[in-house]
Amino acid sequence: MDDAASHRNANGKFTAGNPGGPGGARRRSLELREAAEEAISPDHLRAMMRKAMVLALNGNLQAMRFVAERILGRPADPPSEGVPLGVSLPRLVTAADCGMAIDLIQEGLTKGAIDRDTAKVLLDVVQVRMKAIDLNDHEQRLAELESAAKAVDFGGRRG
Repeated sequence: MDDAASHRNANGKFTAGNPGGPGGARRRSLELREAAEEAISPDHLRAMMRKAMVLALNGNLQAMRFVAERILGRPADPPSEGVPLGVSLPRLVTAADCGMAIDLIQEGLTKGAIDRDTAKVLLDVVQVRMKAIDLNDHEQRLAELESAAKAVDFGGRRG
């Protein structure tokens, strides 16, 4: 692939005018934002808020919502209702349980019982649980080694 086709220069950087490089869409967006900030003064914003407040007080529901959201912030989205996942995982107590859970997730995904996003969330949960099991196992082994080391007689000599 030549440099013209890839829109990159000899150093591998994007050339000017490329959407990912200098002068691209990101820069254009920034320029438009800066132009808007220069054109609108704090006095303009105060006047717009006063106008929205007058409209809101006269019963305009959209103006009421606009003013309330600017003053109080947007309300939090209500929690979504739990939806059955289409797969039932075993209790994740051992690494073998986690392996079985991964197999079940894979099967549910390939059969269409669960979607990709749900599978990703479930795999993340299994992975975190696997790390917790692994950490717990290491802590137990370390405690056993420390206990065994205390029981060792060094013949009166200390290291």
